[in-house]
Amino acid sequence: MVKEPIRTLPLLRRRAMLAGLGAAAIGGGTARADVLGYGDAPPAPAPPAAEPPQRDRWLWLQNNAGEEIAVAYRTGQDYNIAALARLQALFRDLREDAPGPIPGLLLDMLSLVQERLGYTRPLRLISGYRTPATNATLPYAAPNSLHMRGMAADIVVRGVPQSEICSHAMVLSQHLGFMGIGWYGSFTHIDIGPKASWTRMLN
Repeated sequence: MVKEPIRTLPLLRRRAMLAGLGAAAIGGGTARADVLGYGDAPPAPAPPAAEPPQRDRWLWLQNNAGEEIAVAYRTGQDYNIAALARLQALFRDLREDAPGPIPGLLLDMLSLVQERLGYTRPLRLISGYRTPATNATLPYAAPNSLHMRGMAADIVVRGVPQSEICSHAMVLSQHLGFMGIGWYGSFTHIDIGPKASWTRMLN
């Protein structure tokens, strides 16, 4: 799209030159000099460049209830409200059947991880939003877990080693300067809090 005006520019200049030459034959040499760039007339403005197309950002997720969504939740900088509502339902606390907040930044980080892995299979959401009551029943959960604010997700990808998932998330954390990354052996924790990393193997 961007190159189209550039391809046609020589043709436009040739047409302008021919028009100028015709004017010179009728009324003198000034038009021809201007067209050839020797006169005082300012150069013709370049045609405006076409706007690049807005890119869609996708997520393909499945939760522990077997619900699955593959959706473009953002186009350029604009989030799709209907897509966010579907993702909020998928991220809900399944024990309480309670949806929570769904920050766009968390979706973006998960989308970047999935992009690095390739969109060949869904991210399996082991845990998304948690109510305080659910969080309190989990022996490995921190009392102030970011899951209770909708800012964290525990994920696995079928057929992909957890070490690889964790490695991709760590690269993003190092590059972006934030994100908490936890490797729990059977799943990888990703949050959008301050930069941190830890390993805890669960029995």
